Amino acid sequence: MKLTEQEKKVIEQYSGYPERNRLSFSKANETEFIVTMHYLHKFLTDGALIADIGAGGGTYTKALAEEGYRVDAVELTPEYVRQMKDEFAGNDRIRVFEGNAKDLDFLKDDAYDLVLVMGPVYSLKDTEERKQACREALRIARQGAPVFIAFCLQDAPLIHEIFMSDDPASELTTIGYDRQKALVTDNTGSSRILDTVGAADELIDAVCMEYGAQRVCRFAQDGLSHIIGRYVDSMSYGSYAEWIRYLIATAERADLMGFSDHIVQVIRK
Repeated sequence: MKLTEQEKKVIEQYSGYPERNRLSFSKANETEFIVTMHYLHKFLTDGALIADIGAGGGTYTKALAEEGYRVDAVELTPEYVRQMKDEFAGNDRIRVFEGNAKDLDFLKDDAYDLVLVMGPVYSLKDTEERKQACREALRIARQGAPVFIAFCLQDAPLIHEIFMSDDPASELTTIGYDRQKALVTDNTGSSRILDTVGAADELIDAVCMEYGAQRVCRFAQDGLSHIIGRYVDSMSYGSYAEWIRYLIATAERADLMGFSDHIVQVIRK
């Protein structure tokens, strides 16, 4: 498999990183998983076959298989592929593939009842490559099946990773940053592409127009959780449960969307 420089950067960044534990590092991190699972359950049907493209450490693959669904997990980073193959060895509900979201020729057309693309699009810089990953996800989805496409947004990471650091002015010098527009132009040192909501809309509009897909809904995966992370992490069980209810109730509010680290656009073919 021939890799682009960006794909090599993705593999380098994630190799050695405990991605399988990222969504359970803290209460703030866990909100992304809880809210996403809430939305997955809106669409899942008995006996569903799921494709988890860019499965990372296999967090969603594992959770969905434990609920009785069959999951085909595809991952670019060889280390994660090895980890998943070891962890899920003997599990007849899970198949693990090393592969690239832009070319899923080893997966059949119209085969899946739900497709997750939770990391690939925000790790691809080139617009045509991003569309290619979306096109492949739509190709393998059954007619009417939902496709979940995740984006990383600009402002929440900028606030909690830069402006809430000990020395924001110095931290700003480590990234490409347009002060006039308050936009991150180069997320130096990371393979994550940070989008605005408008940039995500532009890509999804193009995908829907060119590939005959339709928007279903868009939701914030973690809302304000990371911006107020230390408060979320210190919440009691009851308070945290209320916070989760708030996140779910406000997940689709357009006026709050940009405060989330991650959002998901759900489309269908």
